[in-house]
Amino acid sequence: MENTTRLLQRHEATLADHHVLIVEADDAGLASLPARSLQLHSDDSSLPGRQPDWLPVLPEEADLVVIILPKSRDRLRLILASLAGQISQPLLVWLVGPTGGGIKGGATDLASCADTVIAEDSARHCKLFSARLRPAAFSLDSQRRQWGFDGLQIVSYPGVFSHGRLDDGSALLLEVLAQKKLSGSALDIGCGAGVLSATLARAELTVTAVDVSATAVAATGETLHANGLQAHVLAGDLYEPVTGRFDQIITNPPFHDGLQRTTTISEQLIMQAPRYLKDGGRLILVANQGLPYEVWLNKAFSRVEVLAENRRFRVWQAYR
Repeated sequence: MENTTRLLQRHEATLADHHVLIVEADDAGLASLPARSLQLHSDDSSLPGRQPDWLPVLPEEADLVVIILPKSRDRLRLILASLAGQISQPLLVWLVGPTGGGIKGGATDLASCADTVIAEDSARHCKLFSARLRPAAFSLDSQRRQWGFDGLQIVSYPGVFSHGRLDDGSALLLEVLAQKKLSGSALDIGCGAGVLSATLARAELTVTAVDVSATAVAATGETLHANGLQAHVLAGDLYEPVTGRFDQIITNPPFHDGLQRTTTISEQLIMQAPRYLKDGGRLILVANQGLPYEVWLNKAFSRVEVLAENRRFRVWQAYR
């Protein structure tokens, strides 16, 4: 159980008197908090029992929204703005997060759109603030960032990886792909804003795109639509929503889970990849230098090679 949930447990008597929506509710322990009614929302589409929308939907009876501090302040501003657009009178909001995770900055963002911000509690290296969120018109267009890459229009929203720009790892991967003659089917794991999916779809590949982030799935869908392209876009954790086999899996895998650096996700992606590749199919991925991708690739594949590298990144190709 996360420390933010334990801090909220100290206020169970208050929660029990309210109809509660918890936003960014990634911790399973949140579901056991008492309330007159309780709904959970998370951008993580793999979590059960959460609202299916990529933005939180305020239940009609809700009189308290608890926001677990997201890792991105842009994401927090998006959440606050979307909630403010759903109310006609001030709404009680709690913001809770780790002291070292940017909660003070989050409280500043809360104060910009709410009244009576109060520091309610501090424990387990976390802080809890309350405020009255003011009603305000909400425009999704104001939250959207659209940028160009190689004649494509890419759409992203706060919380999507590398929001509003092409990250350096994907840039190197796209340079390599531009030199290859790709055909058949492709699976883009961790599709983000959809720049890889759109590039592959424009090259007339049959593309399936997957991301655990519901916001990323929405962004990829908009990117494809903006360019008149088609792909099968799925919400889910790694290969969970995928069926069938592909000629290639092409990916810039994450190495962070929330604020924590981890290689577990990439290891699972690599080790399970052969199950989803056709005979002779290949995995092409870009990875940060200094991480143990080569060990996992050699365990999972019969032939592994480096296609390109620079001081920060390396592009790997591995054949089933």
